[in-house]
Amino acid sequence: MKYPEFRALEDRNGGSKADDLLTASITAFCCVARPAKSDARQLEDLAVPLLALASPRVRRHAAAALSEMPHAPKRLILALAEDDVDISAPLLLRSPVLKSDDLIDLIQHRGIGHARAIARRHIEDPMLLQTLRHFHDPAIDRALALQDGLPVSEKENPLDLTETESPRLRETREALRALMRESDTGLSTDQALADALIDAALLDQTHAFRAAFTKALDLDSETAERIIGHGLNAELTIALASLGLSAEAAHLVLTGLFGLVHKDLHSLRLFVLSYRQIDQDKAQVTIQRWKTAENSQKLRQKLREMAADFERGGSASASNRKVS
Repeated sequence: MKYPEFRALEDRNGGSKADDLLTASITAFCCVARPAKSDARQLEDLAVPLLALASPRVRRHAAAALSEMPHAPKRLILALAEDDVDISAPLLLRSPVLKSDDLIDLIQHRGIGHARAIARRHIEDPMLLQTLRHFHDPAIDRALALQDGLPVSEKENPLDLTETESPRLRETREALRALMRESDTGLSTDQALADALIDAALLDQTHAFRAAFTKALDLDSETAERIIGHGLNAELTIALASLGLSAEAAHLVLTGLFGLVHKDLHSLRLFVLSYRQIDQDKAQVTIQRWKTAENSQKLRQKLREMAADFERGGSASASNRKVS
């Protein structure tokens, strides 16, 4: 996507222009198989000024999309890595662009929240290890011990969500829990599944969440990816309801995937009320329809392939007869 197309996006009415432009530029860059240095510079010049105007959801999407790209522009990666940990976590955990000196600087600037995320990387640099150990923090010590293959006390959960959440995310959790306590309906039908999905979503373990979600719904990976999408949508909400997740659990999953989707108590109440009106049995019927459509599409595709093979075989036989 070139600059004229970006300018056209800027002229659109409705929605956040900065969000649209940043999403388009990141997506375009990620679609380039072998981005050149000029592509990286173009993205950097365009995207860095937009970060201050973009929403947390879109900044979080940008961080996740660029988290495993070795050719991502460094200035953009550093700017995103300086953001709140619930946005920057994918980069802190995985980005090959961030070197030990960068990570040490981030720890010094941003403190223990970033340090806890960075501690879960595979770390060999002694200076970075020393910087992390200077915190004498149980969560960091557990993460480093797990890397070294050392035993960790079962009483200490190395994926303790309260240790990796930003203050805003923690406030959202508390507000939602207060709502759930009002009606005493905070538990999911399958609490173990709910906890696993929440852990994967909040800690930005994207692949782990997708795998758990796909397995729980018994869907193929393409359908699951479409349902998860890149933002809050009705299909994903229905899918979570079909799994028996409580409103609290569903909201925490959505928050982990897309950022703070409901930022005040009023919108939280509306979400809880609307989510509770989704009947689990009807939601499961909807999931079954998705599976049926999925299987029908696979069958039609297989039949098309068989017909094409048959036609190619018939044409080859006719050609052979003519030659003979």
